Amino acid sequence: MSKPFYEQIAIIGTGMMGTSLGMSIKKKGLCKKVIGVDRNFDNLKTARGLSAIDSYTDCLKDGIADAVLVIFATPVLSTFEIAKRMVYAVKKDAIVTDIGSTKAELVSRMTELFYEHSNYIGSHPITGTEKSGAINAVDGLYEGKRCIITPVDGTDGFTIEAITKFWESIGSEVAVMDPDTHDRVMATVSHLPHAVAYALIAGVMEGEKSGHELLKYAGGGLKDFTRIAGSDPLMWRDIFMSNSKEVLNSIERFSRTLERLGSLIRAKDMKGIYDFLDGVKDFKRRMVDR
Repeated sequence: MSKPFYEQIAIIGTGMMGTSLGMSIKKKGLCKKVIGVDRNFDNLKTARGLSAIDSYTDCLKDGIADAVLVIFATPVLSTFEIAKRMVYAVKKDAIVTDIGSTKAELVSRMTELFYEHSNYIGSHPITGTEKSGAINAVDGLYEGKRCIITPVDGTDGFTIEAITKFWESIGSEVAVMDPDTHDRVMATVSHLPHAVAYALIAGVMEGEKSGHELLKYAGGGLKDFTRIAGSDPLMWRDIFMSNSKEVLNSIERFSRTLERLGSLIRAKDMKGIYDFLDGVKDFKRRMVDR
C-alpha cells in the first residue's frame, strides 16, 4: 500500500491524543507540515518540543487555512462548536475528521455543516490512556490498534479511501461501521466500563465516610479495575452526555446482571453462584483469545 502524503495537516487539540497522533504522522512521514491548534499554550509548546507539530497557533482560521487534512482531537461536545467557527476557513475539498469516542449525533451535525464544502468523515481510533495533556503523549499510541471510520450515505468513495489509507499508514487496522451501531457497541465495551469504574470509586469514597480507611487495604485488584477512573472528567462527561441513550441502556443491563448475582448470593445458591462465575470466566477466556 502506498502511503498518503499531505502538504499540510492541522490537528485541532494538542492534548495526549492529538500530540500522540502528531508524533505518529511525523514519524511515518505522512506530511510536509503539521500545524497544532489549541488555546492551551503549554500543550502547544510541549507538542512542538516532542516534534509532534512543526508550528502552532491559537487562531483557528490561521491554523487550518492551508491544511488539506483537518483532524479534531477535542472533547466530543466541543468539536461541533469549534467546527462552526471555522467551517468556511477550511480549504475547499479538504478532508475533515475527528477522533471522538461517540459518533451518531456528531457525525450527523458535522456532515450537515461541511456539506458541499469539505469532505467530513468520522473516525474513532480505539486507543488511549487514562492520562491527559501533551506531556503524556505516547509514541506509537495508534500502532496495532483498531480505528473505526463511520461513513454515511453521501460520503464519497474518495474520502473513505483516503481516510482509510491515512489510518492504515499510521499503523491502525481500519473497520467500517455506521454511527448508530458504533455508539451501541462502544456504550457496552468502552463507555460502561468507565461508568462502572467511576461509580465504584464513588462507592469507596462513601465507605470512607464511615470512618474506615478503606484505601489503606486496597489490593491490586481494585487499583487495576479502577485505573480508568483517573481519566479526564471533561472528556468522559462529554462521552456520557453525547451517547446518553446507549450508555443508560448499558448501565441498566449491567444493573440487572449485578442484581442477578446479588439474588444468587442472598439465596445462598452455591451452584448458581458457581455457574454464574464459571460462565463469565469462560467468556473472559474466549474474549482474551480473540
